[in-house]
Amino acid sequence: MDVVSGYLNRLKISREKPSLNYLQRLIQHHLSLIPYETFSKFYYYNQGSQHVPDFELFVQHLEDRGWGGTCYSLNINFARLLEKLGYTCAFVRVLPGHVAIMVTIENSRYYVDVGYGSPMTRPIELESRYRHVLHGFGEEIIFTNIGENKFLLERRANGKTFVTKEIHWVPLKEEEIIEEAASSFQDCDSNITMRRISAVRFQGNNCYFLRDETLKVMNYRDIRAHHFKEKDMWMKAVVEAFQVDEQGLEESIAFLEKRGIELFEK
Repeated sequence: MDVVSGYLNRLKISREKPSLNYLQRLIQHHLSLIPYETFSKFYYYNQGSQHVPDFELFVQHLEDRGWGGTCYSLNINFARLLEKLGYTCAFVRVLPGHVAIMVTIENSRYYVDVGYGSPMTRPIELESRYRHVLHGFGEEIIFTNIGENKFLLERRANGKTFVTKEIHWVPLKEEEIIEEAASSFQDCDSNITMRRISAVRFQGNNCYFLRDETLKVMNYRDIRAHHFKEKDMWMKAVVEAFQVDEQGLEESIAFLEKRGIELFEK
């Protein structure tokens, strides 16, 4: 099986000609089947790499370990897939500390993001109107035009904004964001991504959100939070929720322990 077929097989979707409808289905399958997670980030760092995995390695770990990655790994490799499927893609900075994809279809440009751990389940034609609002899992995602080639991205829950970022709507090549991607692997306390375990996956009506020893299961009715004190019970729940291998979880716990962060009593 070639690499593109392996990726599509993981997404449980067939190859089709590029279209807006196909792109939306690819995004929805991605959010459901490929998690946002930091297990692979710790692994790559331990292997001596501070770079986004190449396309072949990324797909290998999709298949073998159930991994996805954080924003740079997910969006860069999804864009690589889209280009191999015939789409025209570029990257856009989302400040601070994020990158998303600009996909051009029939002279219209769409914002695509499978690397934010949020329910952005469709392409957004940002330039089509002043404001766009998405709803999902008790959250509002709001895009607002704030000037030439700039959009404000807000995430709100219970009427309160908990994340604000600024999209710079200027197309960039992959090589123009490589240094930023590498900086996301910095092993320091100020880089919070390297100091906690995180994972997000959307499956049916449920959103699974992992932050260290707490697993939240959110749907349209309620939020259930499971706080684990025993590592074995935590590992069983995380494997089931995110379909990842146990070895990566062990490696992640050990990575944090070496930096003075202990999630479970020994």
